[in-house]
Amino acid sequence: MIINYGSAAYFIPFIVTAAVVVALFFALRRCSARVKTAAVFVLALINILQHVLKQFIYPHYFGNTYPDLINTAYNMCATLIIITPFVLLSKSRALKQFLSYVGTVAGVITMIVPHWYIGQTFFQWDVLRYYLCHGLLVATSLLPSLWGLYKFFWRDFWKLPFIFFGLLILIAFNDLVFYTVGLMGDWSAGNFFSILYDINPCWMMHPNEGFAWLVPVMDFFTPDIFMGDAATGRPYTPILWYAVPLILLFWVLGFVLGALLDRKNFVSDMRALGSFVCDATAQSVCPRGLSLKVKYKKARFSLKRIRRGKKR
Repeated sequence: MIINYGSAAYFIPFIVTAAVVVALFFALRRCSARVKTAAVFVLALINILQHVLKQFIYPHYFGNTYPDLINTAYNMCATLIIITPFVLLSKSRALKQFLSYVGTVAGVITMIVPHWYIGQTFFQWDVLRYYLCHGLLVATSLLPSLWGLYKFFWRDFWKLPFIFFGLLILIAFNDLVFYTVGLMGDWSAGNFFSILYDINPCWMMHPNEGFAWLVPVMDFFTPDIFMGDAATGRPYTPILWYAVPLILLFWVLGFVLGALLDRKNFVSDMRALGSFVCDATAQSVCPRGLSLKVKYKKARFSLKRIRRGKKR
């Protein structure tokens, strides 16, 4: 079975991942939060073990030289896989929302665009590893949300891009540590900046050649000083070359998803905001101490005179 867009092999990972998520959701939906948390922990542990021990599990790594970096948090998906149990135990509402959004989206996108495996046969170890780790990432990010283990609050949408950039810095630091101790294989021969430029985790150093159509979109939002130029050889400014469009994207999507998933608080806050704006507008039109309401006195005097005239 050859992997091509629209082929039968292309849809297998989606079907298997969806089947696992749906089966677990309905099987454990009436269980306690402790049981649900344990189930997520088991899935996360399987994913972590297959990631950090991949060189000892998958036969295609046997007898081949690979840098130990690939067993660590060397890119965003690997980082999300490793931090999942810690996020589940943390009290950070924003971090849990970030994992739910980005973990699900990242896992699905990698299956939608299997750029490295198009034209290859489905049944090979690296392809199966690729789909297994990203399918488990989707499951461990989505199931806690479906079960109510993660609470959504729309006001946290502004924090999402800064969590993303914080993880990018963590990834770069992870790579720097392995470069310093000489555990990056053939990559250790060059300087760290050139190595990071070649590895290019999360495209932090430059755009991916396979997605060149995104460059004009990034260029529209990004100041020219941060954009690279192939003609002159000017390099892209790390992270800053796509910081502005990513911040806007996180804010827009985070706001929309937060409003939909936290509809009760969103509606309540919007009503409170509307009342505040109305009150502020009224105060600006009518100075303090005066009132916009005009009280009219009833014409009782004329009525009394008419009644007195009838009595006479």
